[in-house]
Amino acid sequence: MKEFRNKVAVITGGASGVGLALAHRLAREGANVVLADIEQEALDAAVEGLRATGAKAIGQKTDVVRREEVEALADRAFAEWGAVHMVFNNAGVGGGGGPTIWESPEKAFRWAMDVNYFGPLNGVLTFMPRLIAQGGEALIAATSSGAGIVFPPSSPAYSSSKAALIALWEVLAYQLQMAQSPIKAALLFPGPHVVDTGLFGSHRNLQSDYDDPLVREGTGINDIASFQAVMKMFLGREVDITNPADFAEEVFQSLLRDEFYILPLTDQTKAAVRKRYEDMLERRQPAIPDMM
Repeated sequence: MKEFRNKVAVITGGASGVGLALAHRLAREGANVVLADIEQEALDAAVEGLRATGAKAIGQKTDVVRREEVEALADRAFAEWGAVHMVFNNAGVGGGGGPTIWESPEKAFRWAMDVNYFGPLNGVLTFMPRLIAQGGEALIAATSSGAGIVFPPSSPAYSSSKAALIALWEVLAYQLQMAQSPIKAALLFPGPHVVDTGLFGSHRNLQSDYDDPLVREGTGINDIASFQAVMKMFLGREVDITNPADFAEEVFQSLLRDEFYILPLTDQTKAAVRKRYEDMLERRQPAIPDMM
């Protein structure tokens, strides 16, 4: 995608972190923004902040786990502007859990999968038919994680959900290619950097269906410092910290290049991450397998 002026971007998890930074970056290019978030107060503040810069923005309170709320989000976006050109399925949670998989409550895995996997799936089921029907160029993206490729022992629920999301989005990209569709898929990886967002405090939005002390407290990784300590033990080095605005700029530049895998890797980081991450970097644009 090369032109963003007057294009409409829908961003879930848009009231903070990567979602909000991306909204500001796209708005600077003249895009109209629909922010979705489960936190009404933060959502209102985010929309007000965008409008203060001269951007055209609206907000829709949305729990991405609930398909009917994602449908309402799409209804609002199309009613406001008549079209949607970019959908960023960005909402996510940490998941929590016990010190081991077998000591973790099932609710930890249910929460992570429902938000991090079924949330973006709801985005596909809701928006893809509408994007196809409207015709023309469009983008549907999701935010995964380096933890969905390299699997630190501290976050099995989170890693599992993000790995499943990668599989879903690769299949989506293949299917769009096979259909010769003008709709592109993109998969964002805010890692192996640590992006300074509200993810480590995501239990603040924990719904009653998933409430459990081990989901709330997790493995004690409730801030960037504790996550860095775990990753240093796992990778043998400290991971870099970047702010959401810098990552949003990397995302924007990758969108200009029509890249599928959006991987913010430095030379130092690449040297420290397992070969599986390197292999994914080498095939940034997915190709249709011969067997297909």
